[in-house]
Amino acid sequence: MISCRATLEVQGEGQIGQIAEYVQLATSQTVERVALEYPAILEGYAESAATGAEALKQLISKQAKECPNQKIVLMGYSQGAQVVGDAISGGGYGQMGELIPGMSAELIDRITAVVLMGDPRHMACEEYHHGTARKEDGDGVFPRSPEQMAILNSYKNKISSYCNRKDALCAVGGRGNLGGHYDTISLFVTPAKEWLLEMIDGPEQELPGVPDELEVTQ
Repeated sequence: MISCRATLEVQGEGQIGQIAEYVQLATSQTVERVALEYPAILEGYAESAATGAEALKQLISKQAKECPNQKIVLMGYSQGAQVVGDAISGGGYGQMGELIPGMSAELIDRITAVVLMGDPRHMACEEYHHGTARKEDGDGVFPRSPEQMAILNSYKNKISSYCNRKDALCAVGGRGNLGGHYDTISLFVTPAKEWLLEMIDGPEQELPGVPDELEVTQ
């Protein structure tokens, strides 16, 4: 499980790491938790995000080669969410500068699940969004290109993105503020970790032939 921290969070998993901790305790599978090393700075933001996306692509490529049967899970909050999305679909475009290619389809197929929280590149047309932001709340501050969105939407079954409609960074038309951005983790941590656990372990299975309640007759 690779966690990508938010802007200005100290090196480590950051707030998004609490989801990794929950899954590690809840699953019977062996979980290795990794914090992506990247600048996560505000000044020079575009370069910071690009550096993070490149570092993530290299890390996933390395893991895929060394552990071919390992499930890979990606999680990112704020700038970390952008880093994850850029690594998959490609970075750059608009204020983010020149287009940068994402990882190969073969490498993306190695990824089991992706959680994005408060993504500044959130788009109203996302088919994998499960937050409270609505289409009329608009896109994030750094929208993606149509081509980038097409790539991400093609993997909608393995991505779950959460944008608070009061978040001024991921839904600029929702009349939100930074407080709404900071509330993202607390608002969506429960549905995110439950979805992620199901993606890793599969849905809970009932034993065949055993009813939920047994009728006792005398």
